[in-house]
Amino acid sequence: MKAPIEEINAFVDRNKEEMLLFWEQLVNRQAGSKEVDRVNRIMHFLKDHFEREGIDCRLVDSKGSADVLVAELNADVPGAPFLLSGHCDTVFPSGSYPEDPFHIEDGFARGPGVLDMKCGVAQIFYLLVALKHFGYRDRPVKAILVGDEETSHYGGIADQILKDEAKGALCCFNMESGRLDHCMTVGRKGCLDCHITVRGVAAHAGNDYLKGRNAIVEMAQKLPLLQALTIFEEGLTVSVGTIKGGTVSNAVPDYCYAELDVRYKKQKHMDYVKEKMREICDKTFIEGTTTTIEFVAPMPPFEETKANHQLLSHINRVAKDCGYEPFGAIYVGGGSDASYISSMGVPTVCSMSAEGSGAHTMEEKASVESFYSRWIIALASIMEIDQYAGDQ
Repeated sequence: MKAPIEEINAFVDRNKEEMLLFWEQLVNRQAGSKEVDRVNRIMHFLKDHFEREGIDCRLVDSKGSADVLVAELNADVPGAPFLLSGHCDTVFPSGSYPEDPFHIEDGFARGPGVLDMKCGVAQIFYLLVALKHFGYRDRPVKAILVGDEETSHYGGIADQILKDEAKGALCCFNMESGRLDHCMTVGRKGCLDCHITVRGVAAHAGNDYLKGRNAIVEMAQKLPLLQALTIFEEGLTVSVGTIKGGTVSNAVPDYCYAELDVRYKKQKHMDYVKEKMREICDKTFIEGTTTTIEFVAPMPPFEETKANHQLLSHINRVAKDCGYEPFGAIYVGGGSDASYISSMGVPTVCSMSAEGSGAHTMEEKASVESFYSRWIIALASIMEIDQYAGDQ
């Protein structure tokens, strides 16, 4: 289908205030990742709106966190589906801002999650609405919205649901926070948290010094070895982030706990570093101490591929036809759900939403103008996605 650029621009002109209001309503519904009931209320709000537009929806139980919302257009049409993905949670628990915090200042919308990523959620909703409005029937379109992205899906199975729903898809736009440098993300590092606990033997530091088995000293022997697993030139980093242990200075500590951040460009690096970290933790320096290690919420890398760059080239061709400047390509260290989707072999471009800055801070803001322009580019790119498919 050839994208009707003039008609798309007219659609935006007619619906500009409605689209902005929808974005505002999402931002004003404050819900941090761990506030499952609040996030689920947003999911139901979205489900109701999708269904009013005649778009099929289902909620999938994440087994421990907020539900996953899957909205589908043209489910009866054959062919590999086009994917849109995003998340409805924010890093801000309710009450972090006053009521109804959404406001516009100097061309930027502000409020909790206004950029990361209530903007992208609003765009996803209107992308499906507009595709239906324009009679798009070339292939199925599926939107997947999760509610615990900011906690890396810890405690639930939303990551597995993402992978299951992505199987067999043609390609994906992850409608994450856009960048002020006008770049789209074609790759991200994978990451995991590593939690290490050392147990020793408590003793009075003066009267029973030799009886003690110092958990902090045992941990101190291990941490330099763990951080030395870094291979920076290959994109593998290990960083000791937090450490705590002991109670008072005159007692030999029987407990020490540390959290480490691990980032990697290749899946093989994740497997390698986990094996080496286990080996280090299995080695005992102080007899009588024990060490346990837990790997939390491992995220696969969003590997930079030729297919991702080809998808970005398609977006840039359409952007030019729409009268906009092409986007640059960037590889970044921070993770996103693009990692899970691309791990299923689905070409993906991330950071498709409005341009802005300050995500995860009280200074978060998103450009209102780019809310519309990025949406126009995304819509036209979907309408002409069969041209991308034919080039593969």
